[in-house]
Amino acid sequence: MTREEFIKKSLAMGIGLPFLTSIIAACEKEVIEFPEFSTSFSGKVLVIGAGASGLAAGYLLSRYNVDFEIIEASPVYGGRVKRASNFVDFPIDLGAEWIHATPAVLSEILNNPELDASIDFITYNPQTLKGYRDGRLQPHNYASNFYSEIKFKSTTWFGFFEQYIVPHFEDKIIYNQPVATIDYSGSKVAVTTIDDTVYEADKVIVTAPIKILQSDTISFVPALPAAKTEAINSISMGDGLKVFIEFKEKFYPDLMVLGGLIEGLANDNEIFYDAAFRKDSNRHVLGLFTINEPASKYTTLDSDQAIVDAVMEVLDDIFEGKASENYLQHVVQNWSKEPYIQGSYSYTFDNGQEETVNTLNEAVNNKLYFAGEALSLENQATVHGACESGYAAVGRAIGQ
Repeated sequence: MTREEFIKKSLAMGIGLPFLTSIIAACEKEVIEFPEFSTSFSGKVLVIGAGASGLAAGYLLSRYNVDFEIIEASPVYGGRVKRASNFVDFPIDLGAEWIHATPAVLSEILNNPELDASIDFITYNPQTLKGYRDGRLQPHNYASNFYSEIKFKSTTWFGFFEQYIVPHFEDKIIYNQPVATIDYSGSKVAVTTIDDTVYEADKVIVTAPIKILQSDTISFVPALPAAKTEAINSISMGDGLKVFIEFKEKFYPDLMVLGGLIEGLANDNEIFYDAAFRKDSNRHVLGLFTINEPASKYTTLDSDQAIVDAVMEVLDDIFEGKASENYLQHVVQNWSKEPYIQGSYSYTFDNGQEETVNTLNEAVNNKLYFAGEALSLENQATVHGACESGYAAVGRAIGQ
């Protein structure tokens, strides 16, 4: 079941909880599969993309002492896992933020009993929840009795990868190399970047976001099988935006959804939340998270300043000018404008999730493999789902 399908079914039953992720976590498999297999593979693997899935693939390849490199289009690793370190006195997740499972999933990602990992968490269960509809705020504090989520307290998803995953193979990541062509017609796979640099390998794992694959930014030689192309194009990945604004005072609830709480969640309306909640900080930071059509009215604006001006107008209307009176600073992350991402995350599957994912998970000529958050059946659209998919692709590529 996709996230969209689960949310709509839950709302139809009258369950209107913020993000609904606590229920999603209970209904989906929380423990990912860290593959263990034997291998006699002695060739080289190229991983396209250093987002969560690509980094996980690199982590597993390094565990098996396989020769590999990660080709990353941008100047940094992380993909949709991104951090603002110097905005306030705690790091902020500009991309993936909630864990969407129990903290145990982090140990499942690492799968290293010898690792002494100490990560502190917070229970994110907002106490004041409101919907904004018909010009007035409507309280929904009853939801605080049901909704509970887990977040990092003093680190971020980016910090998790930075501390525990990337150090195992950081010298294997090659930056600023957008891929133009993947030619798998010969005995080796040749990956050519936009500056005409050619990398060769025996296997290639492609972890580029769905929007990038749909845009034909990367050409495949020969062309991908029709079923594969149809599967790629059948996945919806809409616009995505996060905005964080620091204020002098807190004049807003812990969580607010435009529209009624249930109605707003059902229609993917803007979700405003206290980003400093239980962060041991005296700063007042309001976050905005929005995807799909509600995000588009912001993401299509000309600049970050135009985006924050539009958000401030909404907040001033709701809180009678208090936003402008208390404004200090802001940071905007427009995921739709990121050239190598172009949106939020996978959402719906026109031809059915299972059929689509199974089609994409099939190897092409035993040389080409795909991975990413969209290709996890049990944990779609999550960081641990992206990791699970990256691990599974490695298992298919080099396992026996």
